[in-house]
Amino acid sequence: MKILYLNYLDIAEHRNWVKQLTTQLNRDFLEVEPANSKFNLSELDNYCDENEVDMLFVSCRNDRSTVQHILDNCRTLRLPYCFLTDTMRHIRPLEHILLPVSMLEEEIHKTELTQHLVRFTGTQVTILQANDYGSHAKRNVEKILTSLSQRSIQPAVYKAKKDSFRLNKEASECAKDYSADALLLTASREYGLDDLLFGPQERYAILHSYCPVFLLNPRADLYSLCD
Repeated sequence: MKILYLNYLDIAEHRNWVKQLTTQLNRDFLEVEPANSKFNLSELDNYCDENEVDMLFVSCRNDRSTVQHILDNCRTLRLPYCFLTDTMRHIRPLEHILLPVSMLEEEIHKTELTQHLVRFTGTQVTILQANDYGSHAKRNVEKILTSLSQRSIQPAVYKAKKDSFRLNKEASECAKDYSADALLLTASREYGLDDLLFGPQERYAILHSYCPVFLLNPRADLYSLCD
């Protein structure tokens, strides 16, 4: 299996970070410079299938239209993808990841990727639970904890200040407070009116995060990561 690195910027720090993860995850490294190739972003899904890619990393400018354009073309992906932008100042070895957990049922899909990253990198995990009136977020956290405990992974759990609808924004703004080296978020199911007017939460998180942002699309048929 391969890690695909879409290099829109020539930032050695980004490339080295992805290469280090590629080695840790026991993958082959495949780099594409879209500006200098015939690569078509609209065919990203097929490209990943044809090249046996099971994880995607994108290095791009911190620009709303650029990030949104890439997000739009990643919405059908069934694999994890990660953004690095030129304003992220914390590009360090992956030793601590932050998982915001909302009331949405697809949040539990973060478990497999978390287990995978912990197994190969030894990263620590912190869960940020949405501050909701209901119990859905709490139950999601409990399910994630139960699954992770089977792999002897014991995350720290903190209560967020914001509810599920603003959780990803809070996570991107306070990641430094939790010493996070990366965020792991769930992308929006579909874009509502607020997302179309103001942009989805994941775009806000990418534009405001000081560290790389992993995303999972809310699909029932996600790829199973290979060991």
